[in-house]
Order: sequence, then structure tokens, then C-alpha cells
Amino acid sequence: MIPKNIKKKHIIKAIEEVKRVGVPKGRGSKKFHLEFNGGYYPPKYVVSLANKYANGKDLDSSEFSGGGETNSFLRDLGFNVMEVSSKKTVLKSLTGHLQLSSSRVHRDERCPKCKETVRKLLERIYRKVEQNYKFKVGTRSECFIKTPHYSKLKKIYECLQNHRGFRELTKSKTLPNCDFFIPKPGFIVEFDESQHFTLSRKISLQNYPQNLRLGFPLRKWFTLCEKINAKDNDPPFRDEQRAWYDTLRDFLPELEGLEPTVRLYSKGMKWCSLSPEKPEDVTKFRELIENRRKRSRSWMATVILESNEEDYNYKDERLKALSQIVDWVANEMGGDGVILFPGGWFDANKQKARSLYEWVEKKVRGLLGKNEKNIVVCMGIDGRVTKDNAKDQIGMAISKRGIEAIGRKFCTAPGEEGNVELAKDHLSKEEDKFRVFELNGRKYFLCVCYDCFGIKKRGISNLGIDVILDLVHGFDDLGKDGYGKGHPYFAKHGFAGTSKLCKRVVFGAAVFFDPVKPKNWPSGVFWNQGRKSTRKWRYEDNPMKPIKTKELNINEGVALVSIYNIEEI
Repeated sequence: MIPKNIKKKHIIKAIEEVKRVGVPKGRGSKKFHLEFNGGYYPPKYVVSLANKYANGKDLDSSEFSGGGETNSFLRDLGFNVMEVSSKKTVLKSLTGHLQLSSSRVHRDERCPKCKETVRKLLERIYRKVEQNYKFKVGTRSECFIKTPHYSKLKKIYECLQNHRGFRELTKSKTLPNCDFFIPKPGFIVEFDESQHFTLSRKISLQNYPQNLRLGFPLRKWFTLCEKINAKDNDPPFRDEQRAWYDTLRDFLPELEGLEPTVRLYSKGMKWCSLSPEKPEDVTKFRELIENRRKRSRSWMATVILESNEEDYNYKDERLKALSQIVDWVANEMGGDGVILFPGGWFDANKQKARSLYEWVEKKVRGLLGKNEKNIVVCMGIDGRVTKDNAKDQIGMAISKRGIEAIGRKFCTAPGEEGNVELAKDHLSKEEDKFRVFELNGRKYFLCVCYDCFGIKKRGISNLGIDVILDLVHGFDDLGKDGYGKGHPYFAKHGFAGTSKLCKRVVFGAAVFFDPVKPKNWPSGVFWNQGRKSTRKWRYEDNPMKPIKTKELNINEGVALVSIYNIEEI
């Protein structure tokens, strides 16, 4: 058994001795490495040596076990112990401490060179980087009773306790060390390997408050937990413990006045292929980190219009309503964001479609140019083209710089065949631009009304995007002869079904003519119901909830504006 009076300082002294004199023959480790400040050491030998600094003599190797006992002891002290999963990994004792025999060989996610490269890149960008940094915060939820987040942290802890029935999830009184801390401007960087993606972690992520600032795509981490479903039963509650510690590191920015915690997935790329000496690699890494830091300043607003007009295509009135909505959202929200309006918000009618595009771009750019924030307005535009006099249905995204993305409808609704000029496919260009735009590291894909069903019909699950935007035209009581009573169908099989297929959040905007918008009809949907049929999906199953809502009176009726926090996407 390992003596409890061996502390972190004794382990560090043992590591320093190993660095000076090396590892005796037969005391190396083939299965696990203790990583510390870029060096790699045999865990059991280090603990044995540390006992000399705590109790005056080396701890006999027969008195305690390697593997689980040793690794848990070191991890509880805040150290990083890594499993060597590749039999080809070769370690040599060079100048008194362990290093990789070939620094340029990438083995797998346990490759020590990857984490070392991340540290060097961070140092190149931010100069000072603290590795294995210790924050003096407690590990029990009661430690945060005087903070605004106590109730949420307590709930997460209780959910983890209830997951498999383990009541005690922490051994260390203070939070184990973070991977990296950048003092200026002040944020944590965590390098997440596969063992962090467990069902326990999924449970904690599900219970994060929507206004928690995050430096990683929560929905991607959520999906990775489902996909990887790692298990570590040494000790039996290790998964819950790791999930709880990760939760505290994500909440630390709110507790310590820091910027959001940035997380990197160890398999997200081959990190050791980057070179801190190459300017292009440094730039690539800087953009990734900065995009993660900026994620917390993004939001999404959807506009649902309850219209009392049969002929709703008054161009000037729609522009006035758009201006009113943009002004309210911009005044309410800090940072950058996207405002989604319904399909057919403007209609060319007898006007040429191209001249309408130019008019809309000019007017919207003028509105957005008054604001310092980066706001992208998305709306649908219906025009007419000469070929067979077919209707022209377009989705357009406009910022203060102009048109960011534009896409033509690529999937007809029932009864539209022959009446709509379709794009060749979802990858077709329109006006020499694609239908995808990017804001703060997220990529948005424009769907025009029934296109969300087109994604499902064509099995286009790998779009390479983060958010799907659907500009729906509208719903009324006219059945098959009009827009129809299709709002439940759109919500369940369109929004939820597309989210289920693509594992992405879907936002939609629409006009309700008669009746008014049904209660709880969702304008933001993320699928978290596994293999459940969309037919059995209920609105209350949807985890996406707006953080702000507002009913704005406009000449045409009422605009219902919902704002979502998309830090979690």
C-alpha cells in the first residue's frame, strides 16, 4: 500500500532525481508513463523513489501495486499518467531522463509528442505557458455554495452520483492540475484524450447551463461521448470522477474571472505534424485557438412571424420590420451572431430577381454597417426566372461586407414539381457563391424551406458544417392547395429528423398565417433521443431552449424573436 503522506512535492523531487541519474535497469515501464513538463517517467519507480523523500527510504516494489493503484494515486495528486497502447513505442534513457526515440513518429492519440507540440505552439503564440497548473479550488459541490453556480454544480454532481450509484466521486480535496494555463490573457487549455468521452461526461454536458461560456463545441463533445463511450473502472467510479473534474475546469472561468476553457480533442488532428518553427503552422494553430476563444461570443436569433396579411409581400414594410428586429436583437446581445428570417421574406413579383438581390444587399448592408458587431442576416427571397416561368426560391446570408452566402432551393415540396427552378444539388454555386458561410469558427448551411427534407432524402449526412439553417416559407389552413398545416411535420420530421441524421443543431424560421404559431413549436432543435423514431419525438424532448424571447409588433402582425446561446454548438 502506498503511504498517504507521500505528497506532490515528494513526487516532483523523485522526478528530478530520475532526470539527474536515470532509471535503474528493470525499473522502467512498458505499459504506463508519468508525464511531467515534457518528460516521461515510470510511474511505479517514481512513487517508490518519492517515499525516500517522505519517509526516509525507497518503498519496496512488493509493498504496492503498479497499474491501477499507482496510477490512481498519481492522478489524485494531479499528475497525468498515460497508457502506452502502441507496442512499437520505443523509449530510451537519454541524458538522464526519458524521451521518445523518434520525435517525428506519430503513434496514436497517446503520442507524447503531440501534447508537447501543443505546449510549444502555445508558448510561441502567448509566450508564457504554465503546464500542469494548479488552481486552489475544492472538488465538492459545497465548496461553491456562495457562487451563482452552486445549484447547477450540485445538480450535475447528483446526476453523476445517480448514474451508477457511486456516492463518493472525489478523493483529492483540491482540483487536479489543468493541462495548460495561459496567464495572459488568462485561459485554460485542456488536451482531451478518448478516456474523457464517456457516458458520465455526456450526463454532465447535458446539464450545463445555456449561458455558460465555453471554448469548445459542446455538441461535438456530446456526440463524441456517444460515439467513443470510453470506460475506465480503476477505481470503479473513475468515469464519474473524471467527468466531474472536467466540469469544474469548464466552470472555472466563471469562478475565477477567466476566459472560456479551450478544449482540444487528441484525435482532432495529428498535432505532432505541426511545427512551432513554421510560421504557417503557428498561424493555423493560432486561428484554431482564437476561434475556440471567440465561440463564447456568438448567438442565434430566429424570427417567427404571425401575419395578418393575405398579400404579405410588401417590400418596404418587410424591410422596416427587418430593421426593427435587427435593432432590438443587436441592443440585447453582445458579441456576434446570426438572425434567421423566413423564406420568401422578400418577393420579386414582377421585378427582376437579380435587381431584388442587389436592392436587398444594399439595404441590409446599410442596416448592419451602423453596428460594431458582426451580425449576419439570413432571409429567403422569391423571384422569377425566365426558364419556363418557374419560381425562384433563394436563401441569402448578408453581413456588413455584403453577401456571405447564397443558395437556391434544391428539393421540391409535394406539388411543387415543375413550378420551382431548382439548383442542381446542394453543392451548386449561386451568383458565384456557395450556400455556406462562417462566423467565429462555425460553419452555417442554408436550406430553403423543403431542403431540410432533401438532406434526409438524399442521405447527405456529412455536410462538414456546424449549424443548419432552414428558411421556411409558411403555414396556413389551406391544406394541399396552400402552404398547409405542416408545422408539426416540419418540426418532427424536418428539423428533428435532419438533426438526427446530421448530428447537428437545426434552426428554422417561418410565417404562420392562420392559425397562429402553436405553443412550444421549436425554432431550434438538437436531436438527443438516440434511435427513437421522429414520429414519437415530442417538443419537450428538445434540449434547445431560447435564452431570450420577445414579441415585437410590426405592421403585418407579430414577430416572435427567440435568441439562443450557441456556445454549446
